[in-house]
Amino acid sequence: MTRWQRLRTFLWSTKAKVLLGILGVLVLARLALPWVLKTVINDRLAQMDGYTGRVLDVDVSLLRGAYTLDDLRIERIDRDVPVPFVEAESIDISLEWLALLQGKVVAELVVEHPVLNFVNGRGGQTGEGNDWRQTVDDLVPITINHLAIHDGEVHYRDFGSRPSVDVVAANLEVEATGLSTHYEEGSERLPAHVEVTSRVQRSGQLRAAIDLDPWDERPTFDLALSLEHLRARELNRFLRAYAWVDAEQGEFYCYSEISSRRGAFRGYVKPMVEHLSLFRWGEDDDVFHQIADLFVQLVVDLFENHGTDRFATRVNVSGTIDQPGVNGFEAVVGVLRNTFIEAFEHGLERGPSHWHRDRSRSPVN
Repeated sequence: MTRWQRLRTFLWSTKAKVLLGILGVLVLARLALPWVLKTVINDRLAQMDGYTGRVLDVDVSLLRGAYTLDDLRIERIDRDVPVPFVEAESIDISLEWLALLQGKVVAELVVEHPVLNFVNGRGGQTGEGNDWRQTVDDLVPITINHLAIHDGEVHYRDFGSRPSVDVVAANLEVEATGLSTHYEEGSERLPAHVEVTSRVQRSGQLRAAIDLDPWDERPTFDLALSLEHLRARELNRFLRAYAWVDAEQGEFYCYSEISSRRGAFRGYVKPMVEHLSLFRWGEDDDVFHQIADLFVQLVVDLFENHGTDRFATRVNVSGTIDQPGVNGFEAVVGVLRNTFIEAFEHGLERGPSHWHRDRSRSPVN
């Protein structure tokens, strides 16, 4: 019997028909899988509390063990908000094969150009009302170990203020690792680490580093954050809307370090502004705005450190996530200290190196 005859005999056999049937089912299942995933995901997004969402397409890559959500959009359904709460060009969810070889089933999440809009005022949009952790668990049914965000944007908007406000942190890059690691008793470090960089408005340089325990229900983290070289003029719509003043020149800086243990946090915030100028004769503005500018300018000139032309303070913050506390008297003392004793310096006071310690200790002062 020739090879062709043996092949034809095999193809007409019951075993061959079963194998071809199984192959056909697998092919059909592969073709249907993106549609099934899209239907399931959109159904879940439509059931969020106070929000609704959708994805336009789902791509599946069996070789990578991955699927990609294209054009995600989540928005409020019970308020008239002109911008969505969240939108993203794509979210890629894939297995971490190296971790899989070690017996761990964890995922890597890569988000391209997400936009998050917080809206203040009537019809506000802050994310409250929905369990976002549960929503993420539904979209990614396995534990996330590595998260990367590229070219993101976070907006603070107020459409009801005069003028309207839009403060944005753009070009947001986030790299988070160790999110699946449990804290082990006796360990000196929190297991997960997050690095964040962004540009605030057009000039501000934002950097943040966070160590945290992602498995603790009560927020447990160490945060260090710095914002530098933000030109005050770029905040004029914000200043005009909420403080009734606007800036001609100056740069804003802010440094903060906060530690939280079992939901109780403690740390400091150190804001400062240099070479601030608010008032200029002959501005095309109403008299009340000019008076407000002049008054604030006089206060800044009186209490800035004249050696550095720096107006600054340092405030301790403490409390719980639900009941934060700020001592207003300390803020005044900080201004006086900067003015008459010694100017506050740029930069963090401890830096990430002070995080390497026992998690059980109290938060930093």
